[in-house]
Amino acid sequence: MSSGEYVRTTRNWIMDRVRQQIRSIRGNNRVRFKLLTPPFLSRQRVYDTATGKVINLRIRNTIDWYVIGQIFANNDYGFEKLARSTELLHCYQRLIDSGRQPLIIDCGANSGMATRFFRETFWETRIIAIEPDEGNLQLARENNPEGTTEFRLAGVSSADGRGVLVDPHLGNWGFQTVAASEGPLEMVSIQALLQKLPEDQVAPFIIKIDIEGFEADLFSKNTDWIAKFPVLIIELHDYMLPKAGSSKNFLREISKLDRDFLLSGENVFSIAHDLP
Repeated sequence: MSSGEYVRTTRNWIMDRVRQQIRSIRGNNRVRFKLLTPPFLSRQRVYDTATGKVINLRIRNTIDWYVIGQIFANNDYGFEKLARSTELLHCYQRLIDSGRQPLIIDCGANSGMATRFFRETFWETRIIAIEPDEGNLQLARENNPEGTTEFRLAGVSSADGRGVLVDPHLGNWGFQTVAASEGPLEMVSIQALLQKLPEDQVAPFIIKIDIEGFEADLFSKNTDWIAKFPVLIIELHDYMLPKAGSSKNFLREISKLDRDFLLSGENVFSIAHDLP
């Protein structure tokens, strides 16, 4: 971490501690996760106020620390901010009561922070974490040591095939995939993943998608899987790829279905009207 990054991240960490203290004094502290560790330490500790558990994570740089802040401190993927949060939790419990294991697929798992959030929040799920960069995937495994998550070194695509990983020099959260018939990277489709899972044992619940613009391909065809997931969470990348129309196919396909469309921070929550 450079000296400039050290100063900025430390300042942000101190300000966040002050905000938490003010909320505590006012009796309005609804933050579930609290970041306990200064940002310049590679070993990070996050306190879960809901369970009293301390979560241990490792970071490599400022980017990883910001991701921890987004996912845990800001609760980017949490249901609490949604009007249908109680309904979604009841859906999760109904899937369990039916004898099936709720399925979460994390597309673009990066350093495994979102995967860990989902594991801490929904203990009884089966999670598949897909990440095309080997360094990111290695850290994702380290940040999810329980051994209950399936990790795949691959990109996600509209059809199984091959691809290449492109580094646009945006840091370890900005790797992009490109389809290439002779490429070294495996590309897997959501449809194919679901077909390999026993329907009587596993039930789709959440799919999270953050694939740096390749959603243009993912939603171009073979999209029947969308309706199977009660909750779809996606970050769209028109801001990063102007005039590329990377969100066009997603918007076309999602508009065909009866689902809520909720924008929260960087993410869109697409929630089925009728839940299992």
